[in-house]
Amino acid sequence: MRKIDLAIYDDFVSPSYLEAIQSACDPASTPWYFQGSQSLSEYDNALIEDFGFSIGLVPPWQPDKFEETPIATLIQPLIYRIKDIAKADHILRCRLDMTVLHDRYLHPPHIDIDQPHVACIVYVNDSDGDTVIYDHKTKWAETYLETNNLPIKERVAPKAGRMVLFDGNYLHTGYSPSEHQTRILINTVLS
Repeated sequence: MRKIDLAIYDDFVSPSYLEAIQSACDPASTPWYFQGSQSLSEYDNALIEDFGFSIGLVPPWQPDKFEETPIATLIQPLIYRIKDIAKADHILRCRLDMTVLHDRYLHPPHIDIDQPHVACIVYVNDSDGDTVIYDHKTKWAETYLETNNLPIKERVAPKAGRMVLFDGNYLHTGYSPSEHQTRILINTVLS
């Protein structure tokens, strides 16, 4: 796997391919699945606002195996391209994530999995609800220290077609949108 700190690629997804993905992800016509916790591995009653919706593409219990669904088939070539850029051996998990209109809610900071990995986000729509990557590497845990005093390494605005690739040991999080109905992204974990 290539050593990656942080890289941002604008217009990573071609316009017509992005339009096809946006159409396939449209919440008005595509079933999304509720997640009681969008950021943490287990639901926490104290974090009732940390909810969202997802569509699994590569389940964490079956690395490298895409679901046999039209939406997974559509997105599969994009994920293989990302895998090649990262020089990764495995796709450990891939899913579509959607958060919805909320009043400036910052989801809990987290690390995606408990092994060295590269995290990738591809924004599907233009929205607000920045991704925040802290200048703090850590190991996976159930909860993390308070981030109020942690320096921010990068704050990335959701722009359709933008890809963010970063060392997955950076503590990171995102805001729900407060000015748009949805914030939709493809979240991939590679090793």
